[in-house]
Parts: sequence; C-alpha cells; structure tokens
Amino acid sequence: MLTLKDAYEYKRHHPLKTPWAKYIWSKDIPPTKSLLAWRIMHDKVPTDDNLMSRGCLIPSMCSLCLSNNESTFHLFFQCPYAVNIWKWFASVLNLNLHFQTIDDIWILCHKRWNPQCKLVVTSALINLLNAIWYSRNQSRFNEKTIHWKSAISNIISSVSLSCNLSNAVASSAISDFIILKKLNVCIHPPKAPRIIEVIWHPPIF
Repeated sequence: MLTLKDAYEYKRHHPLKTPWAKYIWSKDIPPTKSLLAWRIMHDKVPTDDNLMSRGCLIPSMCSLCLSNNESTFHLFFQCPYAVNIWKWFASVLNLNLHFQTIDDIWILCHKRWNPQCKLVVTSALINLLNAIWYSRNQSRFNEKTIHWKSAISNIISSVSLSCNLSNAVASSAISDFIILKKLNVCIHPPKAPRIIEVIWHPPIF
C-alpha cells in the first residue's frame, strides 16, 4: 500500500546535513550575531560579488584594503584587515590557521576542547566575522575607519559578555585555561563530587 507519508518522503527535498549549524545557533550566543554567520555559510551576504551575480552592475573594491575586488572569501579571509585579526586569533589558540574554504573555520570546533572552551572558541569565531562585517559597513557607508585592534577589543568584550553567563564547565587543562584568560572569560569548574562518610563495621561472627 502506498501511503501519503511514503509519497511525501519520496518527493520532498532532502537538504544536506550541515554539521556547523549546531555551532552557529547556541543559546549562549546572541541570535543577531549567529544570523550573519548563517548568511555567510549560505553565501547570502551582500558583498560585491554576490550583488553582481544578482544583476547589479557596480564597480567592486574592498572597503577595508582598497586594493582588491570584494568577494566574500576575500573580505573575511584574504583582506589584510581580516588577516591581522585571524593572526591574533591564531595566537590565542596557539595554532596555525590556514583556510581554503569558509567551511574550514568550523574544524576548530571539532577539537577536543572542554565544553566551556568550545563555547568560547565558537563565540569568538562568530564575533570575529561580525567584527569584520561591521568594520566593512562602517567604512563603506559612514566613512569611518575602525582599526583592527579596536575590532579585536570588541570581539573580546562580546565573547566575555556572553560566555561568562554560560553554564558550560571547564576542565583542568592548562591550554584551555590560557584561551579563557586571553578572552577574559571566568573559568567555571565542574561541581565537586558528593562525598559521603561511610563507617565500616565487621560483620557479626
């Protein structure tokens, strides 16, 4: 018997699984910050290359470096402004970061961080993307130049604000401890185990 459910499952569109979705949407990260990361991953950010692909005939120039055409990958990864911020983030994590595609940034979230450190790294990634986009918009539409060091300060303050209110707990690893301290996040140690005093008596003879 062909049921309506079987026909619906056969005809409906099955989207590809996106493992990074569970990192972008978190109760501890403001949705306004996560929304930009979601749009970047779906290539829906209105950069010059995306606008031209939709039929807008405009001259293209990166508003941060003023020397290259603006594309999504250039703006967030190849522009000298973004490169300085990524170098800072690499020094925080004590890693060498090289991204070939946008999806590569979420590999950092697959590492064996403790729950609190994983939240901090994810929040820093999302706020980093937001800081670059905000600086680009300020330069293009308001003619305001935000130094990349000021952008880093904004990233740290945003991460500290959201992650200090989280219930995620940390571990005793010194590498994770250093990351949390560099981003001004207080360590949330796990709860101590409950200790019960037990007095043993030998059994009756």
